[in-house]
Amino acid sequence: MKVLIAGGAGEIGKSLAKDFPKRGYEVMVFDPAPKTQEMEKPSITYVQGNLVDVALVNEVVQGMDVVINLAWSFSDEPHTIFEEDIKGHLYLLEAASSSRVKHFIYTSTATVYGRAVFHPVSESHPCLISDARKPVYALGKYTAEELCRFYHKERNLPVTIFRFWWAFGERIGGRHLRDLVKKALRGQPLEMGNGAGGAFLTMEDLSKAIASAMEAPGASGQIYNLGSLFLTWEEIGAMIVNLIHSKSSIQLVPSDLWKGPAFLNEVWDLSWEKAKKNLGFELSHSKEKVRSQFTKALQKCIDEVKEEELKVT
Repeated sequence: MKVLIAGGAGEIGKSLAKDFPKRGYEVMVFDPAPKTQEMEKPSITYVQGNLVDVALVNEVVQGMDVVINLAWSFSDEPHTIFEEDIKGHLYLLEAASSSRVKHFIYTSTATVYGRAVFHPVSESHPCLISDARKPVYALGKYTAEELCRFYHKERNLPVTIFRFWWAFGERIGGRHLRDLVKKALRGQPLEMGNGAGGAFLTMEDLSKAIASAMEAPGASGQIYNLGSLFLTWEEIGAMIVNLIHSKSSIQLVPSDLWKGPAFLNEVWDLSWEKAKKNLGFELSHSKEKVRSQFTKALQKCIDEVKEEELKVT
């Protein structure tokens, strides 16, 4: 099976490109970033280019069995989202439809739910775009989902959409997480909303779910939430304090009194029961093992922040 990974030079793309050849898939990575040493492998064909280059998009999609779109700018600028991200996504859908690929996979986000009005958050949760922490970002991702559904319904393109909150592998990033690390290094209090947190997804489980959808005819036209382990910010804060041996205290603020970043006051307890039922999605490891993996990734994040702080001083 030949698989095209658009936007494949990012952390998720690198993980998929590493895993898929083990599953017997031929992989092509398409990304605007220059080719790195990580992509210098016989199992990977690398094409540097942008999704808004319609001729090149049509060329790379030819002969592919599966197209996975990971590409996104993560910009808050409407012009960037709709003139680049959505435009490129549309070109990719059109090329996939014209080439009659067997499956189109789109990785979306839990942000399209806007704010959680019931728990756990299942796929039946309404998409309250205007209430999202980043409404323009949410609108862009939801628009991309709607385009997927249009091509599935009107062009018979087999499409599967995955929604998740935060995927991690050997390392984990994120501005708010790094800010907490910086505070802990300085011994400052770590503040977060009481009970806030989210469903973290391992790269292994994401790869496993995508591979299952590619092989399952019943996955066409479906949306699936994914996750591996729910962690509260309180738990993460305690991990940071323990790993750094910090004197920082954990300060939990009632949700209705929170005045800090909204990200640290949201609860994204995604349910992935639908994926378990329809795709046979099972976690690759126990909760204890996933927690251990998260701790190791967090340690790498701490080491990176420490190195950056040293450069500044």
